[in-house]
Amino acid sequence: MILYTPMQLELVLEGLEEMQHVPTREVNIEGVPVLIQNTGPGEGKVVRLLSTDPMDYLKAGLYPGAVVRLPCTPG
Repeated sequence: MILYTPMQLELVLEGLEEMQHVPTREVNIEGVPVLIQNTGPGEGKVVRLLSTDPMDYLKAGLYPGAVVRLPCTPG
């Protein structure tokens, strides 16, 4: 990727060190594969839908940023 900008490189990259990687994992919610970020016990925030079915993107409760209840995993 090439970034053309009149700004100084220090200003463009300011705050990069403070950014942290938030762990995510793939789960199935209502049969739809999604990438979630854990927010608490039994719930997570949808980061991205991984489905290839266009109808899955029209489901009301599945969108990036939505907080969903995670399915129980036996174990």
